[in-house]
This record gives sequence, C-alpha cells and structure tokens, in this order.
Amino acid sequence: MSENNTDPYKIVINWDEGAMYNFLPVQALAERDDVDAYAIKAMLEEAVDEHAKARVDVLVHGVFSGFVSVMPYPRLAPPTGGGVHVPATLDEHHQWSDQGWFWLAGFRKLADAGLDLVQIVLDRCHKNDMKFFAGFRMNDRHAGSGEQRKFYPRVQQMAREHPEWMLEEYAGGVDYKYEGVRIAVLDFIVEAIERYDLDGIELDWMRWCHMFKSSEAIGNAPFLTDLIRKVRKLLDDAADKRGRERLALGARIASTMDECTSLGYDVAAWIDEGLVDHICPSDFYHTDANMPVEDFVKLTEGTRCAVYPSIHPSICWDNGAAIPGIEEYRAAATNYYAYGAHGVSPYNYMYHWAQIRAPHYPGPADGWPRAMSYLTELKDAGRIAKSNRRYMFHPLWTGSREGHAPTGAYKQDKITLDRRADDPHGTFVFRIAEDLADKNLCATLEFKVTAMIHSDELEVRINGETIPAETIQWTWRVGQSPDEGRVLGPHFIFQMPLSSPPAKFGDNELSVRLMNRVGMTNRRLNVQEFEVLVEVG
Repeated sequence: MSENNTDPYKIVINWDEGAMYNFLPVQALAERDDVDAYAIKAMLEEAVDEHAKARVDVLVHGVFSGFVSVMPYPRLAPPTGGGVHVPATLDEHHQWSDQGWFWLAGFRKLADAGLDLVQIVLDRCHKNDMKFFAGFRMNDRHAGSGEQRKFYPRVQQMAREHPEWMLEEYAGGVDYKYEGVRIAVLDFIVEAIERYDLDGIELDWMRWCHMFKSSEAIGNAPFLTDLIRKVRKLLDDAADKRGRERLALGARIASTMDECTSLGYDVAAWIDEGLVDHICPSDFYHTDANMPVEDFVKLTEGTRCAVYPSIHPSICWDNGAAIPGIEEYRAAATNYYAYGAHGVSPYNYMYHWAQIRAPHYPGPADGWPRAMSYLTELKDAGRIAKSNRRYMFHPLWTGSREGHAPTGAYKQDKITLDRRADDPHGTFVFRIAEDLADKNLCATLEFKVTAMIHSDELEVRINGETIPAETIQWTWRVGQSPDEGRVLGPHFIFQMPLSSPPAKFGDNELSVRLMNRVGMTNRRLNVQEFEVLVEVG
C-alpha cells in the first residue's frame, strides 16, 4: 500500500477458518477413503485458482476463532502468557481438535500427512500473484451457541479458570479489558506472523462485535487501540527482519461511526496513528446499500488507509430464500464507489453455493465457481455503469428479540402508518448514486404495503414532490411465503417510474401518507422492502 489512498486493491475477500473448504466439494470428497491428503491439497489449490481467475486481489483466510486455530501444532515457540494452555504436540492438538476444526475429515488428513492448510493456501495465492492475509475473528461467540460449544473447548476452559474474563452479557465472548485475554489473542497473532510469510493480517472485530460490557465499551476503547499498536509493531518488526515492505493490517468494523464508537472501536485513532492500512465497514450479516461510506472515507483522507465496504450474500434477516445477485451487488458497489470507497470486501460469500454442503442453505448448488465472476465485474465502476442495477432497501434486522442487529443498532427500515393518528405519514431515506436525468437510464421504484385495503389511499412523495397517482401501479398479493423471501401477510406491491427530478443523485426522501381510512382502525400499515431498479438503455 502507498500513501494518500493510492492502494491498488479492489477485491478483498474474507473467509473464516473452514468456509472456503467446508462449503465446497472438497469436504465431501475428503471423507472418502480413496481421497488422500495430496488430493485434498490439489482441490484447495484449485479453489484458490478460481479466486485468481476472478481477479481477487487479497484473500483473507481465517486462522483463529474462539481460541481454536487451523495453524497446525507443535507451535514454533511457547506462548507468552495469558493463562490459556496451548497444546505442545500434534497428538495433544488432535485431542483438543476432535471437538474443534479438525473434526473435518480433510483437516485431519492434511495434518496427519504433515501438510499445513494455511501454507497451502498462502503458497497458491503467491503463485497466482494474490496477496494472502491471515484473518482473526476477535471475539467469535459460537462457543456460547448450544451444541457448538463442543467445537471451542478452550473457551470453556477459560470460563472455568478465569470466569471474570467472560462476557455474561454476550454468551461465549471474552472481555478485552483483561490483559490476560489480550495476551492470549496476541499469542496466536505472534504465531501466525512467525510461521508464515504473510502479506498482512485482518482483525475481524465484527465477529461478534462486542469486546466489552455494553456499559464499559466506550471507556475501554484504549485497550483495543493499544492491542492494535502491538500488532502493528509485530508486523513492522517482521517486515524489517524479512527485508519486505510494510506488511498490511486491516480491520473489519461496524457500518456506521456511531456503532463503532458504542462498541469501543476508536477508528479515527487507528487511522490517525497510521496503524491500519484498510478498514472494511460492514453490517454483521447483510449488504447495506445505504451505508454512509463517506464518513469513513473522510477519516482516511491524506493517509495510506483504504476503505473496502463489505458485501454479503444476504438481503435481510428472515429472508433465507433469496441472496443478492449481480444486479444487487452492482447497485451497492455503485453507492460505495460514488462516495469514495476503494473497492469492496465480500464476506461469507460461500452462500452462493452453500447447497453443496446442505440443501437447507440458500443459493444454487451450481453457484461455484460461477458467482466468483461477479467479483471481477465489481472491480470496475465503469463496467458496472453499463449494466442494470437493483438497489435493495429491505429491513436489515426485524427488531425482534431473535432478529435484532448484533451491534445494538436499530436497522428495521420501514415506514409505519398508524390509522389512529391524526395524520398518518412517515419517511424513509434511500441512497442511489444515479443521475436519472440521463436519457439512457430508466428507473422504477417499488415497495410493499401490508395491512392495507383497497379503499385506502396513499400519497407518495419523492423529495417533497408528489408522484401523480395515475403513474402508480399497485397489485394485491395474498402474501409472501418463505420460499419467496421474508414472510409477509396480504399486501400491495406499489410500482412507479422514477426520474430526475424529483429523484436526485445521492440520498432521497420517500414520504408516504395515508389519505383515506376505512375501517380496521386498530391495524397499522407497514411500508417496506423498498427497491429501485435502474435499467440501462
């Protein structure tokens, strides 16, 4: 990377410890007796080759999650401290890892053959002129998720030996205000840097967001900044020792500055001190086309730090049937690039082909490697501009106990019209980085309204200008099933042409007012699932 945001990367893809492997045919084949470790190695190399064909710039592969690592043992050096026992021999590692990542047959075969999964992926990345970063999930909480606890035995041990380290508020998480926790994490980071000729490290603070008690997070932010300083020094020392240029340090963070602040992420300090080389603002699980990318870009002006907003193969909570396609990714990327992003960072991208693993996952089983080609297109804003784009603004999180945003932020974007109110109306702001005065573009706005009846009348305004009623089409539907998306009761679909004026490049205010009310006075109308389709003529 170089000064003043001239970083050449466009696509920084992040994989957890097992996803790139477990969601591909590799895992199923690995269980066969006639498939040995070297055949598995060849399959992994083919997977990396597909990334190269898609012109991915940086592959981030997870090596640490819940104090379980895919780095094989014995360690190169004893741990520096932290009070967490680390296996010293391969046999002992297997005893731990039968309930960790090595329950995957292929991982065990590789280890038994003396092959290192991380080294295999790293070497193949370098052969393809791709960068390889080691990824660290800084507080993955699967260890607190019922049956999954058995896969994270070290967290259970920590809970027994140091109960004060655990975040009772967030089951399975540890509290970074304790030096022992930070040292224990640094042990693994030291190990990764010493073992491998990495191009960088990415710290994933979004799995699972909370590093402290909610009431202490803002005040404890210096603990995380100090930890990042230590990681920066480790990388700088390694670069000097190896005669290499700066080794990169990235951070996955929340999608708004308010969320980052409330979680104890002092992103401004990380950037001002030159600690991080890229940041990936991200919702926990969904692609957010409304993300205020410019707030992060402003922090990086005049620095080496680049901004890669995340894209996820998920539209919103409670929608397991649909995943974004290339039109949806184009739209999100258009908004990101228009506000200064340097590229995009796919996360959990395996859901495009996850049915290879199990039929209950979304996405077609034949999505691999076809969906990788989407990433090639997302490298080029000019190419994106020549194709159709669909902006999706669905409620990212339902607001219910089960569907709340993990960061604690309210992300239930919809307009609620209360029939009992004197003047039932509401607004929603959506972002489209489009000049709809361009004669080559044709746009349509669509949304759904539940609990509405035929005699109801809605007034729709865009940026204060009323949309003529005769241009609005509305169609009644009996409901929306789980096979189609989020479950909705009877609703109307509203569709109308969108042009400029009244629409504008950037943030647009949609206003909906209930003008005529007949009966059903105790029911509220919900206006939701806003979409804008921009077609290129």
